Amino acid sequence: MQNVILYIVDQYSGNLRGPGSFIIGENVMSKEFKTIEEQINILKSRSLIVNENEAKIIFSKNNYYYLINGYKDLFVNKNNNEEKYKKNVTLNEIYALYEFDSEIRMDFLKYILKIERRIDTYIAYEFSKKYGHYNYLISDNFENTKSNAMNITNLISTINNNMIKQMKNKNKMLNHYMNKYGYVPFWVLIRIMTFGEISKFYSLMKQKDQNAIAKKFNIRENILKSYLENLAIIRNLCAHDEKIYDIRLRKCIGTTEYHKIMGIENTGKKDLFSVIIILKTLLEEKEFKDFYSILIDNIEKLEKNIKSIQFSEILNKMGFPDKYKEMLNI
Repeated sequence: MQNVILYIVDQYSGNLRGPGSFIIGENVMSKEFKTIEEQINILKSRSLIVNENEAKIIFSKNNYYYLINGYKDLFVNKNNNEEKYKKNVTLNEIYALYEFDSEIRMDFLKYILKIERRIDTYIAYEFSKKYGHYNYLISDNFENTKSNAMNITNLISTINNNMIKQMKNKNKMLNHYMNKYGYVPFWVLIRIMTFGEISKFYSLMKQKDQNAIAKKFNIRENILKSYLENLAIIRNLCAHDEKIYDIRLRKCIGTTEYHKIMGIENTGKKDLFSVIIILKTLLEEKEFKDFYSILIDNIEKLEKNIKSIQFSEILNKMGFPDKYKEMLNI
């Protein structure tokens, strides 16, 4: 029997987890391929109500693992040692939650992109106005403290490497400026930066420069910094088709006027509703109304398809208060 050393890559850090020793030929920790029919039988054995014809269509178009393992938690009886679904839970309910999450991901991404473009414009304008359009990527143009020094160096290196890579890939815009003028102005360069890089760029700017941008949103610079960091995470989750409805952010956004008005203390800080508060703050009024109206429509559509559990359980997972619709009119 052959021993194999297996390393697992952590999905968040990118680091190797392990090693672990597994024996080829043994069933230890193995996960065998299952046909759609076998998948359906497994679900039935766990007391899930399944219409076989509908299930075959669902699983032929959607990944079983992500659909079931990603969205089953609220529907599973946690008291049992073996996994069993709660009474009267149907596959269609789990699928409805899965589809709801897919729909809102696209809506969140659409409106986060509006904020991203606005932030791009504000940062490029303020930074270029103060530090010029040539040779601006130097450490002295940032909050060049001892604690920031390495982060600044890494950011500048990342931006320069990305620019070189894009030029090698025949980016017409970058090559035009480099060939004609010998440099690329920041308002052009910023368009190839990721939202994560833009967030990091803002966090390393001098405080006065941060203030100039934060004032455009009528908030303090430290608040905008945390908002951008969180939005960068959500944007990546949305872009990579990851689950967001029950998201828990790494950083708390703190208490806002919206928390006070709505009388919420323990929600809206690290959950999906906290992202709503961020969007409410950074989007223009009409943009937010359009976004939130679409979101409410999707929530109401989902509610009609949930029968076996209290719908409030889903709202609680998202961090939504009882009177969440009032947010539209605040």
